[in-house]
Amino acid sequence: MKRALPSLLCLIAVLVADLQIVPCHAQSVPDDMVLIPAGRFIYGEDAATTKTLLQRIRKPWLDIYAGEVKRQSLSLPDFYIDRTEVTNAAYAEFVRRGSGRPSRFAAWPQFKGPQQPVVGIGWVNAMAYCAWRGKRLPAEQEWEKAARSSDGRPWPWGKDGDSKRYNGKELKRYGPDNVGRYPIGNSLYGVSDMAGNVWEMTASKWPSDQYDGAYVMRGGSYLNNLAEVRTTVRWAAGDEERGAEWLGFRCARDR
Repeated sequence: MKRALPSLLCLIAVLVADLQIVPCHAQSVPDDMVLIPAGRFIYGEDAATTKTLLQRIRKPWLDIYAGEVKRQSLSLPDFYIDRTEVTNAAYAEFVRRGSGRPSRFAAWPQFKGPQQPVVGIGWVNAMAYCAWRGKRLPAEQEWEKAARSSDGRPWPWGKDGDSKRYNGKELKRYGPDNVGRYPIGNSLYGVSDMAGNVWEMTASKWPSDQYDGAYVMRGGSYLNNLAEVRTTVRWAAGDEERGAEWLGFRCARDR
C-alpha cells in the first residue's frame, strides 16, 4: 500500500489538472484594475459639513455643491475599477481596430501624449470602449466609493487639503498630465487621479431636468481647485456629448 500511494497522488493531480480546477484564493485582480471590496460606505455629504470644510480651506460656496447627494450610508457589492484613467495609447488601439472614432483633439500636441488620459470623446465612444474591453462605465456610487473608501473622506488621500497631491488649478499646468503621476493623491484602494487631471464620465444620469438627462461627471480636472475636486462633487452638462478637453473616463467591471 505504501508503494501505491505516490501513484494515487499522481492520478489525483492529473485529474485536477484536466478539470482545470482553480482554488478560490488563486483568482487574481486584472493588472490594470483594482478590486473595491463589498460593504457599506459613506455616500454624499451634507451642506453644513461642506460649508465648514470650505471655510477651513478658504474657498467660497458654489452653486455646483448644491447638487451633491445628501450624506447617507450605502452598501455596494464588490467590483473592479481601472487603476488609472483610460490613456490615449489604450484608446488608440480601439480606434485602430475600427471600433471607435478618434478623439477630437488627437492631433493637438498638448492632449495627445500616449500616457495622458484620452479626452475629446463623449459617452457613446467611452461606453463602446469599455464594452470592447469587457467592461463598463462605473455608476457614480461606485466611482465615489473607489475614490473615498468607506470613511467619508473629502479627498481620495484623506481629510487634509493639499493641492500638491493632484493635477489641478493650483499647479498651473493647464492640461492633463500622464496618468498615475501623483501617487500621493491615490485613494486608499490605490486608484489614481480621482481628484483632478480630467473630469470622469459615469453611467449615472443626472436626476433632474436641469441638464436634459445628461450623465454625471465626477472628480474635477486640471482646471479645478481643491474644493471642486472633493470626492462628493458632481456635475453634469448638456453639451458634452462630443467630448471636451477636460473630460475623460475610466472603466469598471463586475467581479
